[in-house]
Amino acid sequence: MATPLRIVGILTLATGVLVAGPNRFGFSDRVERHLFPEVTTGPAEPVWSPDGKWIAFSMQGDIWKVPSEGGEAIALTQGPAYHFEPDWSPDGRSIALTMDVEGNLEIGVVPADAGLVGSPAGNNVRRLTNDTGVDLEPVWARDGQSILFVSSRNRSFDILRVAMTDGVVTPVVTGPGDQIQPAVSPDGTTLAFVARVSGRLGTGGIWTQPITGGNPTLVHYEESEYRMRPRWTPDGNALVYGSDESGSNDIAMVSATGGNALVVTPDPMGEFSPSVSPDGTRVAFISNHRGPMTLYTAPLAGGPRLSWTAVPITSHQRRSPSGRLRVQVSGPDNMPMPARVTVTASDGRSYTPNAGFARVMSVTETHYFHTMGEFAVEVPAGPVTISAMRGPEFEPATTVVDVADGGTTNGALQLSRLVDMPAQGWYSGDTHAHDYHQGRFGLSHAWLFEQSLAEDLHATNVLIHMDGTRLMGRWQDLTGEPIRESTSTYILQFAQEFRGSLGHIGLLGIGRFKLPLIGGAPNTAYAQTASDLPYIDDAHDQGGIAGFMHPYLNRSDAPAGWAGSLIPVDVALGKGDFYDVNSIYSDELASAEMYYRLLNCGFRLAATGGTDNFPDLWRDPPPGSARTYAKLDGPLSVPAWLDAVKAGRTFSTNAPIVMLRVNGQEPGAVIPTATGLRVEATVTSIAPFDRLEIIVNGAVTWTVRPDGDGRTARFAGSLSAVGPAWIAARVVGGPHPMVGDSYVFAHTSPVYAEQNGERYVSKEDAAFLGEVVDAIKARAMRGPWRSTAERDAFEQELDAARAVYTRLATTGR
Repeated sequence: MATPLRIVGILTLATGVLVAGPNRFGFSDRVERHLFPEVTTGPAEPVWSPDGKWIAFSMQGDIWKVPSEGGEAIALTQGPAYHFEPDWSPDGRSIALTMDVEGNLEIGVVPADAGLVGSPAGNNVRRLTNDTGVDLEPVWARDGQSILFVSSRNRSFDILRVAMTDGVVTPVVTGPGDQIQPAVSPDGTTLAFVARVSGRLGTGGIWTQPITGGNPTLVHYEESEYRMRPRWTPDGNALVYGSDESGSNDIAMVSATGGNALVVTPDPMGEFSPSVSPDGTRVAFISNHRGPMTLYTAPLAGGPRLSWTAVPITSHQRRSPSGRLRVQVSGPDNMPMPARVTVTASDGRSYTPNAGFARVMSVTETHYFHTMGEFAVEVPAGPVTISAMRGPEFEPATTVVDVADGGTTNGALQLSRLVDMPAQGWYSGDTHAHDYHQGRFGLSHAWLFEQSLAEDLHATNVLIHMDGTRLMGRWQDLTGEPIRESTSTYILQFAQEFRGSLGHIGLLGIGRFKLPLIGGAPNTAYAQTASDLPYIDDAHDQGGIAGFMHPYLNRSDAPAGWAGSLIPVDVALGKGDFYDVNSIYSDELASAEMYYRLLNCGFRLAATGGTDNFPDLWRDPPPGSARTYAKLDGPLSVPAWLDAVKAGRTFSTNAPIVMLRVNGQEPGAVIPTATGLRVEATVTSIAPFDRLEIIVNGAVTWTVRPDGDGRTARFAGSLSAVGPAWIAARVVGGPHPMVGDSYVFAHTSPVYAEQNGERYVSKEDAAFLGEVVDAIKARAMRGPWRSTAERDAFEQELDAARAVYTRLATTGR
C-alpha cells in the first residue's frame, strides 16, 4: 500500500545511512586500482631466483615458479587466501609475498620448495603481519633477517621492516605523503623507493637514501601512476622501472645517480614489473600486447618485441587436487549468450579462465569475468558455484557442480528474459565509459566491445580524456562513427570527457576534440580555472550533446558544500543536456538532491547513468554498472539515442527497471495542464530494493514497499490541484553482489506539468543556488589566471548565472 512520505536530506535504510564510495579499503580509486595487487590469469610481478634458474610470479591468486627458460609452473601456495607480489630471499630458500587474508592485505613467507614432490601438503604460508592497516610490496633485506614492506598503518603509506625472528615491526622511511615500492641495493646499504615530488603531478619519482636513514636523493621523476616499481641491477649502478613517458608503459633504465633514462622495451602496448637476472644480462617483465599478461625476458640493453623471449608455461602443478570445468551460458534460444560470470570454487576463491580478464567489484568484493557464452576453467576439485547475469533485463542464474579431480566436468546455465526493453523502444546505454586507464590488461576494441555485449549495453559512449597530462585513450579513436565491431543493435562509439577542476563534462556524439582536455590542473600550462561553456557549445556545434559526469560525492546543508562543480552555473546559462544521477564515483542521493534544486528552478535536464569505469583495470565494475535507458522512436543509432537523451525520454539505473507514466505520458513529456494528474509506476529488478518513491517538485510524495520477493513494485495514485509540477520516480535499495555501485538506485527523468505555460519554480531553491554560485565564485576567482581579460570573462559568466537565480528567487520566473 502506498503511503505519503517526505524525506529531507540523505536517505537511510533500516541498516543505516546510505553512502557512496565503492572502494574496498577506504582509499582513493587510484590507490586501490593501481597500487594494490591484482588477481591475474597470466603471470604478474616476476622475480628471479638468486641462482637464476627460476622465475617466481603471481597468477590466479597463487605464487608460482617456473624454470627461467620455461616449462612446468609449480604452485607454492593454495587457497583460501589470495597471494601476490613474490620476492625471493637472498639464500633462495623462501619467498616473501602479499596475501589477501581475513579481509585485509598482509605480509607472509612461503618455502621456495613448497610445490616440489615430497614437500608438506596443505597451506604452509607463514603470516608475518596482522594489522588493520594495509601491508603490501615486500622485499628482503640483504642479510635475509627481515623483510621491508609498505604499510598504511599511519594512514599514508610508509616503508616498514618486519624481523623474521620475532615479528617486531620498525619504521624505515616515513613522513608526509606516500613512500612506496621499496627496492634494496645489492650491497644492502641503499634503499630505492617511489615518493612524491613537490610541485609535480603523479605518484612521485624514484628516490634513494641510505637504508639506515639520511636524506633522500631524487634519481628520476616522471608523471607516474603507481607503475614504477624500481629494481636494481646486480652491479648496483642502475635501476630498471616502469615508465609511461612514451604514452604506453615501457620498461626503462636510469643510472642510480640520475641522468637520462633509456627505454628498454619500446612497444605500443604495456610492459610492467621488471626484474633483472642475477648475472645482469636479462630483464624479466610482463607484457599485455596479447591482452592477458605474458611473461618475457629480454636483453638488459633493450630492444623491440622481436628481441624478447617468451617464457612458456607448458603445464601447471597445483598444490591441491583440481579439475577442469567446462560451461555454457545460453539464452532463451538455447544458443551461447554473452554474460558476466562468477566461478567460486571449493577453496572459497574465485577463478577465471586462462587468458581471460579476472575482475572484482570492490563494494561487495564480487569477482567476475566476461564470456561470449562458452568457457573452460581449472578449479580445485569439489563443489563449484557458477553464477551468470546479463544486465538488468535477464534473470540471473546460479548452479552448483561437483568438479572431479583430474577430470572434466560440464556445467550449464540458461538466462531467461525478465523484460524486453528494446521491444518497447527502450535501449540501454552508458554515457560515461572509458577504455585505457593505465591498467595492466591489454585492452583492444574487440575486448572492449565484448564487455558491452556481455552487459547487454546497446549504446556505449567511451570517453577519451586526460588524467593529469597523460592521455587516457588514443587520439585516432575519436571519429564520430561507431567502431567496426558494432552491430545494428549494439554500438560502441568514442567521445570526449573534459576534466576541469570544477567538474567534468561529457561530450557525446562528436567527431573532433575540443582542446585542451583539462583545465585547472596544477603544475601544468592549464592551471587556470576553465569554463565549461566552450566545451558544451562545441559539442552542440558538432551535432552532439553535453552533460554532467558523476555530479556530487557528498551532500551539504551549506551552499559552500556544493561549490566544487560549475553545474549550477552552466544550467542557469542554459547549458547542459543530461545529468548522471547514477554513477559509481558520485553519491546518487546527493546528486539527486542537487538535481531536484535545478528542476525546481524550472530547468530541464535528462536523468542519466554513466558508470565512469576503467575497463583495463581489474578492481572495477563493468560498463553499464550505471546505465541510461532512452526511449527511441525508431531503430537504434547513436544520433537517435542521443536525441532521446536530450529530449529527456530516459531513466537511469544500476539494476531496477522503473517505468513512469503521468496521464499516460512517459518521462520527458510536457502535460499542458496541472490538474487531475494520474501517476503510475512499476519496478522490476534483478536485485532486491527497499522502496519505490514518487517525487513531486523535489519531495517524496509516495513511498511503496516492494512485493514479497523484494524485486517488484507497482504504484497508482492521483494528484489534484498541484499547480505547475514535475513528477519523477526513483528506486532505492541496499548493496548487492550484482550491483557495481554502493547501493541499488534508479531514477526517471520527470514528466512536466505546466499551468498556463508556466513551470514550477521554488524561490527557496533559487535563493540557495544563488548562494552556491557565490561560493563557486569565492573559490574559483582565486586563480591562478593567465590574464585579466580571461579572469573578467569567467567572472562575467558567474555573475550572469547569479543574476538568473536572483531573478528566480525574487519573481519566481
